[in-house]
Amino acid sequence: MTAVEIGEQQKALIELQMVDHQLYQLKRQRATRPIQIEQLKAAFHAETKQVTALEDQAKVLQVRRNGMEGDLAAKEASVKKLQGQLYAVKTNREYTILQHEIAGAKADNSVLEEAILKVMDQVDQQKAVVASAKEALKGREAQHREAVVVIEREMATLDAAIVQLTEQRKVITPRVDPKLLAQYERILEKKDGLGLVPVRVQQEACGGCHMNIPPQTINEIRLKERWITCGSCARLLYYPEDPVAAS
Repeated sequence: MTAVEIGEQQKALIELQMVDHQLYQLKRQRATRPIQIEQLKAAFHAETKQVTALEDQAKVLQVRRNGMEGDLAAKEASVKKLQGQLYAVKTNREYTILQHEIAGAKADNSVLEEAILKVMDQVDQQKAVVASAKEALKGREAQHREAVVVIEREMATLDAAIVQLTEQRKVITPRVDPKLLAQYERILEKKDGLGLVPVRVQQEACGGCHMNIPPQTINEIRLKERWITCGSCARLLYYPEDPVAAS
């Protein structure tokens, strides 16, 4: 292959590398979008679980309140039963014992009533917390849906750009020698979308890995008698037409 032929191949390959570089960037961006959607869904699911947990706490408090009120009703019925027995006792001693028992039961009931009032306050407070959390979740649900829609639009835009660049690539690849194209694409896949890079002239280094290139190798690259790869990263190298641009 002559220097002219290599020069023509080089031009085509530079064009192809520009397209491939954009493709790799777009595909990398595209790959993150489903992950972002899953993260949004996971975050919203976690918030939903928090609200459910608050509701469960409210239910537990309500069950406790119902149980305490049931106990109080039973105790009050017991007091009434004891009070009814007062009329049936025959001795003062029995009457006094029964009164003490009634007084003790009433005292217990009074304590239970205070406990019930506290639980009622806790129930009301927890219900307010749940209502507030549900309202906040409703707002975040709208935000979540909107965020997902935005990401889906971005995905569609990226997909369209990827299709367009893929079509451009199909136009360029026939201009590249099949063996060279195969070599380039192998490097491209291994080197994260950079199979062909310029020499960084001022630094005398590879434009991919930035490792130094011997002056003799740079001269060989400029001669365009054969394709030269970087001894460090194995990328194909070319000498830029405008050295300042590659500095």
